[in-house]
Amino acid sequence: MNEILIYDIVGQDQFGAGVTAVDVKAQLDGMEGDITLRINSPGGDVFEGLAIHNLLKEHEGKVTVKIDGYAASIASVIAMAGDSIEMAKNAMFMIHNPYTFAIGDSDEMRKQADVLDKVKDSLITTYEARTNFSAEELSDLMDAETWFSAEESTDNGFADIIADQNAKISNVSSFEWINKAPEAPEVEEVKLHPVPTGADCLARSVELAALRADVTRQRNLLK
Repeated sequence: MNEILIYDIVGQDQFGAGVTAVDVKAQLDGMEGDITLRINSPGGDVFEGLAIHNLLKEHEGKVTVKIDGYAASIASVIAMAGDSIEMAKNAMFMIHNPYTFAIGDSDEMRKQADVLDKVKDSLITTYEARTNFSAEELSDLMDAETWFSAEESTDNGFADIIADQNAKISNVSSFEWINKAPEAPEVEEVKLHPVPTGADCLARSVELAALRADVTRQRNLLK
């Protein structure tokens, strides 16, 4: 099965950990047909996430996204690339405003604020294309840093279905390899020795003591 995991931060941290667009591109290049993308991520680098999202959208084949734990921040944007999005019953989905670190004078801070506003607009565009919310509603939800349960996510278009984690085999008769399995041979009953009682143990001790005394007597006769 073609499966890609995003079970880490998006982008690379100072220790080299994380999932990057380069990682995902390398995996996609070796895959043909439908793929499954599994997500359990707190998010990370916005632009790495946007690149991953766009790579998935361009893939020739169905992309099934499965949110196994949570898809937060930019990981929630990556999830939007799925043709079908499934969430575990206890999974979570979170959206919020982008943020950054900046150093400089007041002019530099204003420039960074303008950039953040533009980044937020691009994220809203991605969410709006798939959900039931308007751009204004999404902006408010991002301002508030909103968490959605699996049910709330499916109700509002962030996901399509809630995965049934308790699925059971309901049509066993269709599994020929089960129906044609050889019957287990009859096993001969093995009779176990009964568990000795305290009286049994005492009697055995007396018997062993008598045997030891007899052995000692025989040795003394041979001297």
